[in-house]
Amino acid sequence: MPDTLITGTIHTLAPLASGIPPVVEAVGVRDGRIVNWGSPGWVRADLGGRVSEVDLPGTTVPGFTDSHVHVLWAGRRADRCDLTGVRSGAEIGQRLSEYGQQHAGWIEADAEFEAIDLSERRLPDRHDLDRACPGRHVVLDRKGHDAIVSTAVLQAAGIDATTADPPGGRIERDADGSPTGLLIEHPAVDLARKVQPEPDLATRQRWIELGQAELLSLGITTAMDPAVSLAELPAWVAAARNNRLRQRAVVMPRGDDAIGPDKIADAIKNLDAFDQEWLRIGPTKLFLDGGGSLGTAWRSTPWPGTDGYHGNQSIMLETLRAHCAAEVNGRGVGVHAVGDAAIDAVLDTLEVLNWTGDQPYRGTGFHIIHGYLSPGRAAMERAARLGVAVSAHPALQWSFGTALIDRLGEAEAAVANPLRAWLDANVLVGGGSDGPGPPMSPLFGMWQARTRRVRDRAEALGPEQAVDAAEALALFTSGAAAVTGSATHLFRGGPADLVTLDVNPLFCEPDALLEASVQATVVAGVLN
Repeated sequence: MPDTLITGTIHTLAPLASGIPPVVEAVGVRDGRIVNWGSPGWVRADLGGRVSEVDLPGTTVPGFTDSHVHVLWAGRRADRCDLTGVRSGAEIGQRLSEYGQQHAGWIEADAEFEAIDLSERRLPDRHDLDRACPGRHVVLDRKGHDAIVSTAVLQAAGIDATTADPPGGRIERDADGSPTGLLIEHPAVDLARKVQPEPDLATRQRWIELGQAELLSLGITTAMDPAVSLAELPAWVAAARNNRLRQRAVVMPRGDDAIGPDKIADAIKNLDAFDQEWLRIGPTKLFLDGGGSLGTAWRSTPWPGTDGYHGNQSIMLETLRAHCAAEVNGRGVGVHAVGDAAIDAVLDTLEVLNWTGDQPYRGTGFHIIHGYLSPGRAAMERAARLGVAVSAHPALQWSFGTALIDRLGEAEAAVANPLRAWLDANVLVGGGSDGPGPPMSPLFGMWQARTRRVRDRAEALGPEQAVDAAEALALFTSGAAAVTGSATHLFRGGPADLVTLDVNPLFCEPDALLEASVQATVVAGVLN
């Protein structure tokens, strides 16, 4: 394979102390890695021999990294009923009915809507699903946390009025105690998932390929897929071994009260060998609490309008401690912690495990996922002192901002996803989308981080938490790369992963990012 000369206006994003120029005209690539940079003539001469040339127009930066995007789930959408943009229960029913007439087996859909998005101002229940698809097994996936299921699913899972809530989950019930079909948080949803047919290896590989293709079109060259089940790990390995990965992947195996560190270690040990240039097993993923827009995040104060409900604690603290202790010198742990009580519980655990020295967890894979609902200044200072990173998701705030206002009021919703405060506390913050659902484009994420705009609202929500252009770009390059354990800038020996844009994200106005497009994505020196 010949060496490659890549030319253009290339921003290396290298630290000033590195000695690497901030902008270069060309880079040389050999075997997928950068070997030199400088003027086109000098780089071409230095490469020698046969050289393939690629000219990138526009502004080129290191390839985007998403520190938290469900790649497999993004591809899975192709096989699910599309409920995008629904505005009523009737529309949901119609789409499910039409889909069911064309597809046998279980009917699944991603339910990204909130009650306030629907004209009825309520979520559908099992009776609505039964009317749309009589006798069918229907599952509406609520953002990977909750699910709304039909009566057939409840019956298959043996869930009825006598079924106790599983630890860490809840079965919503009507006035007479019968399940409504809403299963809250993973332990409750898992009751239904256990009776659902598993997709085969080929199907999961196809979902991975579809998800990666979509992300590549958005300029994302490295993506960390959180909450990968142990059953899904072999599909990732098979895709890597079959050379079907077109994007660098980091996968986070999911643990919980029933899946301890030993089970995860055994699953990883039993995987076939694979090329770690394209696939790495990242930190363990734990869900400690629920979601903000779902009203289930674990808060120190009760949720407004409830009878003292502080939110959901999805796993036992003993489980959190066991996983963290097992990975102190290993892959690390990423903990889904949305509410301030959950964030404090993570920091309490890590502080006890290792509180000596300066930033003992920096670069170890330990990070807080989301961390957006009223974290206190003391928590931010502790995270900085411990070196615990945060994976933050601006597009998610755009998606749920109005729902947070509805649940918490303007003042508290305005300080959600406090990017400015985390950065000012000297905490490492990596950007992500938490897609699918929220827009997965890093350009969209940068726009939201700079403008603090949210869906269905003209005014910024919490503009004091906005970041500047350089900080927004860093979220989806150096910041996200550091969270995933990937290369943070262009350097000799580093991966030749680049993205070319038709705007300069360092100098353009925020709204220009909404109209901007990715002109080229380069992974390992290969133009995609």
